[in-house]
Amino acid sequence: MTAALVVSAILVIAQPASASWQQQNTPTPSGTNPTWGLSAVSCTGTTTCMAVGNVGSSLLSERRGGGTWTIISIPDPGGGQLPGIWCTSSSSCEAVGRFDNGGTTETLAEVWNGSSWSVQSTPNPAGVTSSQLNDVSCISASRCEAVGQATVSGGNVQTLAEEWNGSSWTIQSTQDVGGATISELLGVSCTAATSCEGVGESRTGNNFPALAEKWNGSSWTIQATSLGTFSPLEGVSCTAADACTATGSGLAARWDGSNWTMQTIAKPRGSGTSNADLSRVSCTDKTRCMAVGSFPLDAVETAVAEQWDGTKWTIKDTPINTANDSSGLFGLSCAFATACTAVGFYHDPNGPNHALAEDWSLRWQLQPPAIPQAAIASDLESVSCPFVNFCAAVGGDEESGSVFNAEVETWNGKTWTLGTVPNAGNTALSGVDCNGAKVCTAVGDVLSGGSIVTLALRWDGTNWTAQSTPNPSGVTSSFLIGVSCPSVKNCIAVGRSLDGSGNQIPFAEHWNGTSWVIKNTPVPAGAHIPQLNGVSCTSSTACQATGSDDTGTWAEQWDGTSWTIKNTPIPSGGRNGFLGGVSCTAANACTAVGDFVNASNKAVPLAERWNGTNWSAQNVPAPSGSLSEFSSVSCSTTQFSIGCNAVGFVMKNGIGTPMAENWNGSTWAVKPTPLPDPNVTRSTMTSVSCSSLITCMGVGFIETSTGADVPLGELYG
Repeated sequence: MTAALVVSAILVIAQPASASWQQQNTPTPSGTNPTWGLSAVSCTGTTTCMAVGNVGSSLLSERRGGGTWTIISIPDPGGGQLPGIWCTSSSSCEAVGRFDNGGTTETLAEVWNGSSWSVQSTPNPAGVTSSQLNDVSCISASRCEAVGQATVSGGNVQTLAEEWNGSSWTIQSTQDVGGATISELLGVSCTAATSCEGVGESRTGNNFPALAEKWNGSSWTIQATSLGTFSPLEGVSCTAADACTATGSGLAARWDGSNWTMQTIAKPRGSGTSNADLSRVSCTDKTRCMAVGSFPLDAVETAVAEQWDGTKWTIKDTPINTANDSSGLFGLSCAFATACTAVGFYHDPNGPNHALAEDWSLRWQLQPPAIPQAAIASDLESVSCPFVNFCAAVGGDEESGSVFNAEVETWNGKTWTLGTVPNAGNTALSGVDCNGAKVCTAVGDVLSGGSIVTLALRWDGTNWTAQSTPNPSGVTSSFLIGVSCPSVKNCIAVGRSLDGSGNQIPFAEHWNGTSWVIKNTPVPAGAHIPQLNGVSCTSSTACQATGSDDTGTWAEQWDGTSWTIKNTPIPSGGRNGFLGGVSCTAANACTAVGDFVNASNKAVPLAERWNGTNWSAQNVPAPSGSLSEFSSVSCSTTQFSIGCNAVGFVMKNGIGTPMAENWNGSTWAVKPTPLPDPNVTRSTMTSVSCSSLITCMGVGFIETSTGADVPLGELYG
């Protein structure tokens, strides 16, 4: 029987889980009380960004690596400004703007090669009195589009576009609105060499309608916008040729490949009837965009951010933790749906403007499960969340008199509710998987006739009912640990059994919609105490199960007919590996997690990736502490990105605390996890399930200094 924990109750307060903006520290340029700010930013990773701006009338560049911003030297031709930047990698960025050439404003472009900035030669239209570039978008280091405007003799303003081909900038022909005195492009976004969207404004008389132009690889053409007589657009972000969002002075608009349509943006609190001026927007897919800018709060410019969730725009607070009386955000870059960086300025009431940088990221926040009324101990072992507003979690509790019961809880998006397990006495549940809010399968074990045997329960949206499960022949006990159901009528469960000689044997069972059937699983050569800990299936013919033994780790692949052992290497110099959880988004895309002892003789997290042919170890940062490990992982994917969240625990100063890390498709990063009680002596998250890239639930348990153990729930979103 799975051991329960000695517990009593502690009180915790649920907090609404959501991502949030947090101010970052930016280094102050040298000089006495300088006036400085940042105007544009581009990020190629969660914490890898380059920003440009000004210190007084001089150019400024700052680079972010991890959680630290550093000042980078940048050439200044004089009177320069760089309102646009785009990085294709940490060693390749293009920044565009203008500079003062002897009293004449001319275009400016600078390139970052990974070690230094250098000025590029940019042409200026013939016969103009001034010209500048306002924004840039690159699909590669050798292909960029920049847009702006040029002033001709007489004062009229015309659109300007320039192309970088990897060796030189050249002017492209653009269209201007007939009869307009001003036609300018302020933002640009490219999804391919033959597909760019440029936005801005035109002016005819007292009207300032939106201007949008499309690049098809050979020419720029004006698109009809019909967004109103005052609808200037400042920024645009496209995730596909037929999916662009543009923002500007008090508005947002959406391009669907045929038409521009107005969107209703949220009015910031305290702005009265004023909409925000949204200067830049960054989208990671069709249903997820972030925009930043400013709005008048009691006639004072104040920074603002708004998020589009596919249905509506909502205000996202941008707190500033330093004294300020005005602020604004001018630049924005979202490398992922879960990671954005915005830059701008704030004004110190006792001094000049300072640079402002804010970071948007998801947070783990407490969502405590319910505690069984008669329990003196309880914990949750596994969770499954098919939807944002539904999770099922399973585990066990202990009542007085050493009575052990299985525990089930469901989450409705706001609160946890205890369920009823049929014949719950002397049962424990270790794994659960849901195909929807009305179809879940949980597995574990039950003490029956003096022996521990397998247990499976089925949830129909209202009740849990027991299913008949077989046990391997000739064994004294059998435990089911993990389960995965790729469809309503198809599940695979894995676990271990003990024979009469005390030998441990891994095994698997298959649910075909009618009955559970045992499937033979091979045992690695030389294994002494092998068991299967986790399983993930993307179809009835594609599963990966993770195993462990005192000799190391392995995986097994199910092809619909049989199981095959797959090697799972751990990092060089490592030993004593353990794999506990696995999550697959496709037959050739799985992540497994656990821990191993590294070359420094320290237990650290382990993550491995399956590519359809081989497993390979990933580089995982170990949080500070004497030891740390992963217990579970959950991965999600969209058309544009992939992400995983892994949970476990870390030991610091003799105290175990929950640990979580996020995989953004390229790197693992530690994410802080809160504790409900400062006197916790031991706690962990044993399982995690993500309903999307940006919403996950983790469960486990907490043990306080009084010996109280209660279930732990944390929501990442």
